[in-house]
This record gives sequence, C-alpha cells and structure tokens, in this order.
Amino acid sequence: MNRVFVKGIKGGTGTTSVVANLACALRKSNENVYVIDLDPKGDIGLHLGLSWEHQLGWSDYSSFRAASCQFHQDDDGIKFLPYGSASLSNLNFTSIIESCEQLKESENAWFLFDCPAHIDVVDYPTTKEDIFLEIVNCDAICHSFIYKRLNALKHATSRWQHYFLINRFNSASELESDLLQLWQSELPLLAPLYINQDEVIKEATAFRNVAINCAPYSVANDDFETLAGWLVSRASNND
Repeated sequence: MNRVFVKGIKGGTGTTSVVANLACALRKSNENVYVIDLDPKGDIGLHLGLSWEHQLGWSDYSSFRAASCQFHQDDDGIKFLPYGSASLSNLNFTSIIESCEQLKESENAWFLFDCPAHIDVVDYPTTKEDIFLEIVNCDAICHSFIYKRLNALKHATSRWQHYFLINRFNSASELESDLLQLWQSELPLLAPLYINQDEVIKEATAFRNVAINCAPYSVANDDFETLAGWLVSRASNND
C-alpha cells in the first residue's frame, strides 16, 4: 500500500489539480489508484468527471463502511471518494485514512490523499513509508512558510518522507526563476522536479477532466508523468 499525502503549504497552491493529474499519470502506468478527498474546500470530483450536482461524500456518513457507497470511478479507472458537505471541524479524518486498508487491492494500490492546507502535517497518521508532498509556489509567501515548516519538522516526533513540490512554475518570471535557483541550491527536502504553469490544466478542469487526457503532448503531461515515475522509484526504495 503506497500512501501519498498532498497538501498546500498555504491555500491556493493548486493541490487538488496536482492530485488529480498525478492520479491519472499513475493509473496510465497500470497502477491501481484511489483518491480520497479530505479537503472541504477542494473538489476532486470536478477533475475526475463527477457531475456538478453531486454533493455527497464520506463526510456525510457515520462510518467508512457506510461511506464506501460514495466511491466513484472515472473513465481512466481511478477510484475516488469525494469529501461531501459536512464541516471538517467535527470529523475524524484519521479514521478515514486508516480505514482505507480495508479496501480490495489495498496492498499494492496507490492512495492519494488531497489534504486541506490548514491541517498541520504532524496531525496526519503517517509512517516512515508514507510520502508527504507539500505544494509550494515560487513566491515570497511560500518562501517564508517553507522555512517555518523546516523549523517545525526538526521537532516532529513521527517520521515520513517529506518533500516540497513546486507547482505552477512560470519560467518567464525573473522572480520565480531566482527563487527556484535559490531553493535548488539551499533548500533541503525539495523534490528534484517541478510542475510548470500550463494553461491546459485550467482548460481541462473546465471540461471536468485532467490535462493528461485533454492534451497528451503538453508540458503538463510530461511533468506529471515525471512526477509519477519519481514517486514509483521512491516507493520501490521502501521495499
């Protein structure tokens, strides 16, 4: 069971689109993929073909067994569980994460968790085999948050594989290019790849789909295939 937690270091970094496109890239490599939406402000179903009218998800049920009826499957074979409509403040998302082991194919499947930005990394039930991708953009706010996060990680009692992943990188921006160069030379835990800004990601979302399906020869397609391959290699190192 390969678990990847994806969380924005702040709101608005594009976490949900990363989760959806990464799930599709993994699935096209014949991996069994599950996506669990833990973010009440996210909408993973929007990227995976769920109808606009659908409102229910795991948060509307009293147990994981009952919520399992809300698993959907997109055209690529990705199985996903929407968040639903209830408030996160009164919910035990830890139980949902741990209950995923009950699913068929869980032993060899990939589980991607779309995590809300306001829940701290240390509050998730992670193990040393889990991978945590914290999504950042090349801007001054994320630059400040990164170093605060590094300081907090020094005092964390549990261990997991933590990486900062740059999303929406604009190579035409001098500031972003300078920050990228600085992070690559000085920042520990920076993933050795980044996701370029690509208009096709926005266009694909408008069609309730992912960039890989809408533009298979796009920059976005190459980036997410590279990310999927890197994660598979990281998971293989755990075996």
